[in-house]
Amino acid sequence: MTTTPLLLLHTGFGSRLDHHLESFLKTVLQQGRRRLEQGESALGVTWSVVGLLEESGFFNAGRGAIPQEDGVVRRDIGTMDGNTLGYLGIPGLTTISCPSRILPPLFGKTQHILLAGDAASRWLVEEGLSDIPGPPPFGEKSLKTWQEQDDRGGHGTVGAVARDRNGHLAATTSTGGAGRMRAGRIGDSSIPGAGTYADDRLGAVSMTGLGEVILQNVAGFRFLWAVSKAPDRSRAAEAIREILADIAEGPASRTDGRIGGILISARHGPFVFHHPGVLLAGAWRDGEKDVALKDGWNGGEDPCLPFL
Repeated sequence: MTTTPLLLLHTGFGSRLDHHLESFLKTVLQQGRRRLEQGESALGVTWSVVGLLEESGFFNAGRGAIPQEDGVVRRDIGTMDGNTLGYLGIPGLTTISCPSRILPPLFGKTQHILLAGDAASRWLVEEGLSDIPGPPPFGEKSLKTWQEQDDRGGHGTVGAVARDRNGHLAATTSTGGAGRMRAGRIGDSSIPGAGTYADDRLGAVSMTGLGEVILQNVAGFRFLWAVSKAPDRSRAAEAIREILADIAEGPASRTDGRIGGILISARHGPFVFHHPGVLLAGAWRDGEKDVALKDGWNGGEDPCLPFL
């Protein structure tokens, strides 16, 4: 069966779209587009897209990740194959600048779903894959960076979701975490069902925002499940709005923190959703002449805008 390829990416809250970012992200999307057109798997395409975002240093992921309170930069990554339900999440990596690099040699090579960052970091050194010899010294620059970060988090996490020509779905999310992190803090990006999830029967999702809130609500899976049960796109959008309101908006919300994400529904196609504010995201679908790229998808009062 041949299915229409589709690719979405996000770079988290807080990044405004300017000329340089627009040019860079369009290039990233076009490279992902070529890979999908050439028949590459959705999983491999999300790795390559997230890798380019990490390498850029523009975002709080990969080369641009911020330190925790002890001055150590700990990076989290999660990835999932919707075809096999294979998952690999590694929080707290300290010896590699761009965690997506280790996904090809490690994914599927172990029965484990989550690997502790310290063990994975040592493995990288032993295998000669590390580009950071060890934790950096804690100095004034690191302390100043930590003190200046807002503790609400969510700025600059990167992620990608894709559907390939065989109809398989995948998701990958990478982050440096939230501002003012205590040493050893783990966010949602590496946790299945929270920041990252993919299932060919449901869809694929990559989340961003305050990780604690995403974890509390198992938000990624919750959005996917609700959308999958909707009878049409309109009801799917309504379900997303209801979950956003329940999680972190209005007097009836049970937790407090801005969240958003990108989602491909197996039934209803692509969605970008977020609370009001700036969420930089882009998309491409087979047959479209150009990519869609915006830093706000909420359409005025509507926090969820179906597109394409």
